Amino acid sequence: MDKLNTVKRVSRILVQINENQDQLEQLHELDRRWNANRQKLEHGFIKIPFVKRRLFDDLGIFKHNIPTLLERDRQLVGSYNKLLRQTQAFSKFIDDEIDQLAADNELTVTGNCFDKLSQIIRVLNIGEHPYIPD
Repeated sequence: MDKLNTVKRVSRILVQINENQDQLEQLHELDRRWNANRQKLEHGFIKIPFVKRRLFDDLGIFKHNIPTLLERDRQLVGSYNKLLRQTQAFSKFIDDEIDQLAADNELTVTGNCFDKLSQIIRVLNIGEHPYIPD
């Protein structure tokens, strides 16, 4: 495999890793929003002996913000799970791409995707030559 194609593939993989990092940041933001929503939800519960929590206040009246918080919780969890599946699939795709690049260059690499990519770059000595896209 020629060096220019290898540099292009490494560059493309680095862009994909950057996109994966953006997805991870979105996951952290959803997790932060979910935790804030859960705190509001737990603050609305009345604790009674022998039972952790319930949805009613002392008079037995359904609190007005509980259904909204529960619906928001359901939406946040659904969004989080969907993005998590996408991120995991994208991570697997990136790992497969890196493994294929190593196999094409007849290299054996180990570690996570960053370790593998750095080993490929070091062995092929392409880190010193920047790739300028067409």
